[in-house]
Amino acid sequence: MAVVSEVVRERLRAWGVVRVYGYPGQGADPLLEAFRRAGREPEFVQARHGEAASFMACGHARFTDTVGCCLAPSGPGAVQVLNGLYDAQLDRQPVVALLGDTPRTGPGARRPQAVHLDRLCADVSESCEVVISPDQAGPVLDRAFRTASARRGVAVVILPADVLDQQTPPSAATAPDVLALGGSRTLLMPEEGELRRAAGILDEGRKVAMVIGRGAARAGAEVERVAELLGSGVAKALLALDVLPDDLGYVTGPAGRVASPASERLVRACDTLLLVGAGPREAWLPPGRWAVRSVEINPEAGVTAPCRPGDVRLVGDPKATLEALLPLLHHKKNHAWRRSVEKSVRTWHRNRRTEARQHFGHLINPAAVATELSDRLPDRALLTADAGSSTVWWARHLRLRAGMRAALSGHHAAMGTAVPYALAARFAHPDRPVIAFVGDGAFQMSGMAEMITVKDHLERLSGGPPLVFCVFNNRDLNQATWDRRAETGNPRLSGSSSVPDVPYAAYARLLGLEGVHCYRPKDIGAAWDAALAARRPVVVEFVVDAETEPPRPAGLAEEGARRRIRALLRGRRT
Repeated sequence: MAVVSEVVRERLRAWGVVRVYGYPGQGADPLLEAFRRAGREPEFVQARHGEAASFMACGHARFTDTVGCCLAPSGPGAVQVLNGLYDAQLDRQPVVALLGDTPRTGPGARRPQAVHLDRLCADVSESCEVVISPDQAGPVLDRAFRTASARRGVAVVILPADVLDQQTPPSAATAPDVLALGGSRTLLMPEEGELRRAAGILDEGRKVAMVIGRGAARAGAEVERVAELLGSGVAKALLALDVLPDDLGYVTGPAGRVASPASERLVRACDTLLLVGAGPREAWLPPGRWAVRSVEINPEAGVTAPCRPGDVRLVGDPKATLEALLPLLHHKKNHAWRRSVEKSVRTWHRNRRTEARQHFGHLINPAAVATELSDRLPDRALLTADAGSSTVWWARHLRLRAGMRAALSGHHAAMGTAVPYALAARFAHPDRPVIAFVGDGAFQMSGMAEMITVKDHLERLSGGPPLVFCVFNNRDLNQATWDRRAETGNPRLSGSSSVPDVPYAAYARLLGLEGVHCYRPKDIGAAWDAALAARRPVVVEFVVDAETEPPRPAGLAEEGARRRIRALLRGRRT
C-alpha cells in the first residue's frame, strides 16, 4: 500500500508532468517529500510567491502546449495562485492546480488559515474537486488532467493535509493502461452549407482582410494558403503574434488596441473580414464600419456574436475548417488590393525605423530598444512581454521570424507575467534563447523577487543560449498614465503613477547575475550585443523617455487625442 501523496506523485508522472511550480507549506509539504523520495520526479521549482508559481504553470502551458501544474499550501498560499489561474482560464491554457488544505478531521472549531477553497475556485476553474478519502486521489487527478486538456482551462484539486498522509486501500490501485493519456480530441466541423455560404462571401469580396487570434495557433499554414487565394492582408491579435512570421509582405502586424498603422488601414479599408480564432467582429471593426461583411471561424459556439444578416459564423476547429474551406475558394485575379496592403506594410516598417531613431532631450526612445533587438533576435527565440507600455513596443517593433514563439497575458492583461513566463520557457526549452520585456512597475511588483529564483538555479540557467530580462526604466506606470490622459484629460499624477528609481542592473549583479545599464541612445545596440553575448542570465536596463510617444494605436480616436493634448499641456512632471 502507498500513502496518498505517493499516489498523487505517480499520477503526475503518468500524465507526463516533469515540473511542478509552487511554494511549500501545510498541505504541500507531504507532496514535496514524496517528490524528494522519488528522486525529484517530477521536479519541484520553488517560486518566491504563489502568484509567480501559477504564472509559471501558465507559461509552461503556453510554451509547451501541454498541461502546466502548480502547487500551493493551504489558506493564504492557495489564495495567491488565483491571479495566474485566471490568466490561464481567460486565455484558454490548460493548468492543473494542486491546493493544500487544512485537515478535515479533528476539533469542530474553525482552524487557522482555513479558506473555503471550493467556493474560492468555483469561478476560475472548469472543475474543482476535494479529495476527501484516500481511494479518491487517483480518479480525481485523472479527471482534473482530462478536463484541463479537453476544455483548455483550469482544473483544481484540493488536498487536505490529513488525507495526504493516509494509506490507500489495495482496491484503489489503477492499472497503468486504464489511464487514457493524451487521447484524441473530437474536432468540430461546420455544416457543408455553411462552408459554401462562407466561401461565397469571401469570393465576392474585393478587399478581404484577415484577423487571426489565439484560436489560429495550429493553423498557420492554412492561413497562409487562404491569404494567397484571397489576396488578403493578415493582421494578428496579440495572442497570435507568432502564428505567422512578419517577413511575409502581407502580414500587417498587431491588431486591436496596439494596432500597427498597417493593420488599422487594413481593417478600415476592407469590404470583407475573415476572423480566424479571433472572437467576434465587434472587437476589431472601428465605429462606422458595421456594414462590412464578415466570416467568423471559432472553435467555441459561445465565442461568436449573434449572426447578422449576410454574415456567416462557423463553429469549428480553425485548422480543419480552413482545410475544408480551401477547395471552395477561387483564386482572385485582381491583385490591386494585395499590392496596396504590401505597400502599406513597407511604409509602416520604414516609418517604424524612422520613428525609433527619434530621441528627445538625449533620452532613449523606448521604440528604439525593441527595434535594435529586432535586428539581433536569435533564431528560435522565445519572447515574453508584460502588461504595460513595454508591450506596445514589443508588439509593434519586433519582427518575428518562423520558429519563434511569443507569449503574454492577453485577456487578463496581468502585470508580473513576463519573468515567470520566461523562466518556465527556459526550464522547458533549455536549448532556446529566452528574452522578456518588462516595465519597471511590473519588475518591482514581482520580477525582482523572481531574480532570486534565477539565482537559485544560476548554474543550470548559465552557459546556454541567452536568458535576458529587458527592463524599461521610465519611473512611471506608463500605460496607466497615458490611459488617464486619453480617457479623462488628467495629467500625470506623481502620487499614483510614479515608480521609484531603482538600479536594476546593479541589483542583478548583486545577485550574481549579469547586469547591463544603458541610458544613452547611441549605446542601445552595444547594450543588446552585450546582453545577448552574456554567459549568465542578464538584466539589461534601459533608462527610457516616458514622454516620447503614447503607447496607443496610431489611429487614436479624435476626442481621446484632444484629451491627451490637454493633459500634456496641463500636466507637469513632479
